[in-house]
Amino acid sequence: MSNRLGGFIAGQNINASIGTFTAVTSPTFTFASTQATPVVGTPVQFTTTGTLPTGLSTNTTYYVISTSTNTCQFSTTQGGSAVTFTNSSGSGTHTAVTQRAFNPYAGAPDTVEYLVVAGGGGGASSNAGAVGGGGAGGLLAATGFQITAGSVLTVTVGAGGNGAASGSNGSGSNGSNSVFSSVTATGGGGGGTFNASYPAGSGGSGGGISGYQKYAAAGVSGQGFAGGSELGGTSDGYEGGGGGGSGSPGGTAFPNAGNFRGPAGAGGAGTCSTITGQRVLYAGGGGGGTYYGAGAIGLGSAGGGNGSAVNADGAAQTIAGTSAVGSTGSGGGAGGGYSSTNFAGGNGGSGIVIVRYPQINAAPALVTGAPQLSYADGYQIYTWTSSGSIIF
Repeated sequence: MSNRLGGFIAGQNINASIGTFTAVTSPTFTFASTQATPVVGTPVQFTTTGTLPTGLSTNTTYYVISTSTNTCQFSTTQGGSAVTFTNSSGSGTHTAVTQRAFNPYAGAPDTVEYLVVAGGGGGASSNAGAVGGGGAGGLLAATGFQITAGSVLTVTVGAGGNGAASGSNGSGSNGSNSVFSSVTATGGGGGGTFNASYPAGSGGSGGGISGYQKYAAAGVSGQGFAGGSELGGTSDGYEGGGGGGSGSPGGTAFPNAGNFRGPAGAGGAGTCSTITGQRVLYAGGGGGGTYYGAGAIGLGSAGGGNGSAVNADGAAQTIAGTSAVGSTGSGGGAGGGYSSTNFAGGNGGSGIVIVRYPQINAAPALVTGAPQLSYADGYQIYTWTSSGSIIF
């Protein structure tokens, strides 16, 4: 049976039109509408019924590096410098096209795959006892999510929670939720202190805490795990637990044993995703911090921040709890303290929303929020680091 249809071979690459454009004010290209403007990361080539403006070429691949309403700029490399052209030169109608595999049956997808990660919680700070790391933002991933052509699917990318400020006792703030359509991942819980007045927050994953409080801040089932405390829930209050992660609870801190001061708890494990075609870790907990003279700081996981510690002489082992890496949804590290000396907790990492579906299907009718478009393993992949929407 032949796989030819209408002169094309199913699976061969063809030029699919994105939209016509004018090149009047270098280096900006103007398209007919926002809907017809390619999103950041889109690889395109130019065709024309006449001649292209001087500086532009056919049979050359360009990449969208920025957009604004119905205008954009292109580069010959991903993230490179904008190409320039001679204003108003050239003639005819110019069209931006992208190559895709020809399939007579491919239209809008029926289902998509998603990864939704909420913002991570911030780390705590205290000048009178142990402190916990921030919990990771909730993580949700699935295939086969049903979509309806023409419906607006909202994308919200949650911010990371702030770490507690230096100079006072305080809990870290919870991260914010991330949303894709009807799917909501819950922001991570902020880290807490030894003092019940400054508790750890529950969230997608729970914030870490000192064993003085004798409980763990909970995570949301299916999204993350509880924060860590001190061994056995009975402690001296010198070492804080790690924030919970999407892959495991926050690490346990070990209390004093004679002259030995145990280490603070590490952040709970994150989750490895290959939705972008690469192995990337998301939603790990922030490391716990320690009070004076205590042992090793807690290390963050999957981009989560490390905790800090203060020696008995008030000298900091690290200046502050470190902030989590952005767009990971991981928790911030806890700040250490001693007497009147203490350091701020780190901020939680912002979240991320990623959607992918087969490359042979049609491009979305409209995308907002400037997601990055990439291709891998036969999929077209849209990655949001700021809020927007998508219509198929």
